[in-house]
Amino acid sequence: NGGGMEPHSSNKNALLNLAQQHKINLPTDNDNTALPKKYDSILLNSQTPLSAALQKSNSDARFLICYISKKKKGTTKKSDSIALSSLLSPEVVKLINRRPLGKKQSDNTGSYYVWIMNGDDGAAAKEIDMAMKRLKVKPPASNSKKSSSSKKKEDGPILAIIYPATTIDSSGKLKVTPRLLAQHHCHPPPSSPEVMMNWANTIRKRHIREFAKLQHDRKEMQLLRERTEGYKESMKEDKARAEREERELQAKKEAEEKERLRLEKLEQRRQELLEALPEEPEAGSEGVITIALRFGDGSRDQRRFVAEETSVNELLNWVDATHGMEREKIELSTMNGSKTFVYVEEDDDDEQEESGNVTLDEAGLGKMTALRVTEIVQEVDNGEEEQEEEDESDSTDE
Repeated sequence: NGGGMEPHSSNKNALLNLAQQHKINLPTDNDNTALPKKYDSILLNSQTPLSAALQKSNSDARFLICYISKKKKGTTKKSDSIALSSLLSPEVVKLINRRPLGKKQSDNTGSYYVWIMNGDDGAAAKEIDMAMKRLKVKPPASNSKKSSSSKKKEDGPILAIIYPATTIDSSGKLKVTPRLLAQHHCHPPPSSPEVMMNWANTIRKRHIREFAKLQHDRKEMQLLRERTEGYKESMKEDKARAEREERELQAKKEAEEKERLRLEKLEQRRQELLEALPEEPEAGSEGVITIALRFGDGSRDQRRFVAEETSVNELLNWVDATHGMEREKIELSTMNGSKTFVYVEEDDDDEQEESGNVTLDEAGLGKMTALRVTEIVQEVDNGEEEQEEEDESDSTDE
């Protein structure tokens, strides 16, 4: 909490201007433009409103020293110059940045922030009154020598130490509530850094438990933020997973419905193919050949056909209708593998010698021919593998 120069730029010029107005020498660099970083602990109302100052004090587990003075802009009060000279002195700034709990403190937070509202920043009297009301401070009594019955309140200055307590509002939300710990009489204000330091030290020691509670609450808030962030991330992941699962489920349902309709149409087609299958001719009749099928699971079947009147497509229709194997997904081959036959759509212009468009006679099949029935490995799978290889290649090139 110290060392280097240049506090937040939003406060730099305002602090330097305030010091110049009250003829206070601050420890700047050779160009008189940079302040030690410890001066980040000095907050001005023009840059940091009271609510923000209280929130900052609560978040950083510090008490808040508030200095409020009602005065017209452009004027200078002797009491302001005295108090501000002490508040802005290097000795006091060093003190407010010390760890309040000493060696017992695990982190490196300081003891105080100083918040100044003295009218030079353009704050209206109404704003000052509202700040005083929120802090529950009272202006000091007049320094008049008249009888006590004639004393009356005057406008400033106010020097108070505030405990930024964490409380819960009616809606259950956490909020920062200022609690007045001490108010200096300011007759006169602390006239030297030593007096200011003694007063601030006395309050710190007197309220060491409040400091410890601030430290505890700060750690709890950090843990809460971490848990909240973890919960949000978990919720985000759960939402993404749920959306992904919903998409997958929808895609599965669509695929199942598509497959159901396809199988329904396939079953209807098999019924039609079965009805269209010609009657089996008598054995020994002229031009009749016997086709014996051999399936991969070892099962067999055979049937007679008129060779000149039956096409290879009709042979595949028979396999499809009676054995539940889609004609488009199988091939018939002779036992020695010299000839293979596949189903060919009627509008397919690709003329193959051993295609489904030829008759059994044209295919050169003998009177007793054994054919092996084999499922065709779908080319789509190969295409998908090739596409995956291309995608991997593209990603490698990138």
